[in-house]
Amino acid sequence: MDTNLTNSIEKEEDKINTEREEKESKPIYYRFMVLIILIFTIMSAGTYGFISDQLFYRSDDIETYLESQDFVYRLTRLTTYLKLSKFESNDRFEPAYEFMENIKYYITDGEGTIKSNIPEVTDDKFKKEIDKSRFYLNLSMDEKGDPKIESSLGNKLHKETIMDRLKLRNKDKIRYANFNITYLVPTEINNPNDVFMYYMKSHYIYKRIILLSVIGIVSIIILSIMALGTSYYLQREKTICRLFNKMFLEFKFLLWIGFGTIVCCTGALMGTTYRPNRMYSLIDIIYDGGEYFHFALVPLLFLLYLLIYLSIVHMKHIYHTGFKEGFIKNSILGRLCCYIIKKFLCIIRNLKKLFQEIFKVKKTNDSQSDLIVTLVGNFIILFIIASTEGLGIVIAFLYTIVLYVYLLKFSGRIRALNNATNKLVEGDFDINIDEKMGILSDIAINLNNIKDGFKVAIDKETKSQQMKTELISNVSHDLKTPLTSIITYVDLLKSEDLVDETQREYIDILDRKSKRLKVLIEDLFEASKASSGNIDMDLEDVDVIALCRQTIGELEEKINESTLTIKMNAPKNKVICQLDGRRTYRIFENIMSNILKYAMENSRVYIDVLEDEKEISFVFKNMSSYEMNFNESEITERFTRGDKSRNTEGSGLGLAIAKNLIELQRGNLKIVVDGDLFKSIVTFPKAEK
Repeated sequence: MDTNLTNSIEKEEDKINTEREEKESKPIYYRFMVLIILIFTIMSAGTYGFISDQLFYRSDDIETYLESQDFVYRLTRLTTYLKLSKFESNDRFEPAYEFMENIKYYITDGEGTIKSNIPEVTDDKFKKEIDKSRFYLNLSMDEKGDPKIESSLGNKLHKETIMDRLKLRNKDKIRYANFNITYLVPTEINNPNDVFMYYMKSHYIYKRIILLSVIGIVSIIILSIMALGTSYYLQREKTICRLFNKMFLEFKFLLWIGFGTIVCCTGALMGTTYRPNRMYSLIDIIYDGGEYFHFALVPLLFLLYLLIYLSIVHMKHIYHTGFKEGFIKNSILGRLCCYIIKKFLCIIRNLKKLFQEIFKVKKTNDSQSDLIVTLVGNFIILFIIASTEGLGIVIAFLYTIVLYVYLLKFSGRIRALNNATNKLVEGDFDINIDEKMGILSDIAINLNNIKDGFKVAIDKETKSQQMKTELISNVSHDLKTPLTSIITYVDLLKSEDLVDETQREYIDILDRKSKRLKVLIEDLFEASKASSGNIDMDLEDVDVIALCRQTIGELEEKINESTLTIKMNAPKNKVICQLDGRRTYRIFENIMSNILKYAMENSRVYIDVLEDEKEISFVFKNMSSYEMNFNESEITERFTRGDKSRNTEGSGLGLAIAKNLIELQRGNLKIVVDGDLFKSIVTFPKAEK
């Protein structure tokens, strides 16, 4: 018997015996592998809690934090916020500062105004608060803004930081003239989750993060040693290991990506920024430890350890089964590459057969028969031409093969184009022609364009018919309503037994309805002229910002009658555009009228004017009082209203007229709907200098 064969058989027998012995002597921890990893996870988390309790004393953190520069930095930010929000009528609002409980403040200014977060504060009550505090800071400025700082910390307070952060060394200090503020930190911490405690925990959290990282790294090393030290033949019998090994590599990567996503989502939900009335954030959990730490992080640590253990087992699987079986064939991408290589080799073999069977092609139809006859004739001609040289025969033979393959493909392309045209003739536009057809590519592209063009034309025609139907319906509705009222009240006036007061009431109603009908007809007439472009535009140099201000000023009476507040933010310089002043006034009037009709009561309307080198834009923003269940393109169509019930007095033509007038002046109107926010953006090109 061959020596190599004998050695191979002996090695295989030794391997089988080794596997049998390892299976018979399974260690106890192998049977409860997942449970062991869970216990290991809990031990890691418990180790962190025990060591952090021994190394770090939370009771000392508050006292040392009061002496830190970070605390002074936070106080200066708080001072700036209180000055702006409480004394300078700034709209800025930070809940973290509004709901804090462990930093008390008492502020006065030169006018005798008092601001404090201590309920029903008085001087006596505040003095008692000072006596019960663990920290005290008084910052008082004279009439020139020169500061005087007193603190219970004495020289331990970072006074230079206060001076620099509040800019009390330069000209800006005058804003703090006669400003006096006192801060207290009480001895008893009332709320362990307010902004003061949050910043204190953030200041000291890095030590605990380092400890947690060290414990995590050591735990991963121990876990890796456990996974590497256990026999692979035992590990592969575990159901979870076997499933993980059979899983495609791409799915393993997805598991890791999913774990990372869970970690990121957990961090995002817990947050690393302060939020009032929160239960716990990530910083609180790491700092405080305890049950929330175990509830939030133990599951994540368990998933991490389990994935690491399974990944190490899979690497051992690759080692024992071979790189091809364990890695390449265990991957979708690897299998795809193997499939592509096999197909490529198959194509090579088919090409080889093509050269062998080139003259054995059966005549399946007349076109192919004619093609073969043509090729044979072409070959004879080329043979005669090249017969003077022996090399010419070889060249002619190769040329004939190339010409056959090319003409065969060419014939197939012609058939594909013919089939596509037949479908188009029958009205079937669901075709997709390959545009890579050599000299026939232009025809294929044109056929695809014809298909797309027909679809676009059909869609446009359908939309046009729908718009016409809606226009007729809306015109009929809006004209019929006041006309019906007029007819009804005219009939009522014909009654002879009406008293004078009732007659006057009916006449007033007729007057309103007739004026309403007149406005509708005039708006419809103007909308028709604007949409057709049949308007003479008297273009001239116009200061468009001044024109907008003038429009708002002339609407002041209507604005005052409403509950809206107009906020306009526009540059003070002139912006000249080539516009028709009267038509542009109508544009602004229509947009503002639309806002006055449909804006939510007791809300603000913002008008922002933005300009660049070439154009100027007017951005009108308001909150709608109706649900805006339409898209941006619909609202500028004629007789389309934001109020779908059509209960308002609008004609539905305001924005349509405005849009047409804007476009006639080379401008643009853009409508943006975001929830209940309605935004109209009017853009005009600037006049050329």
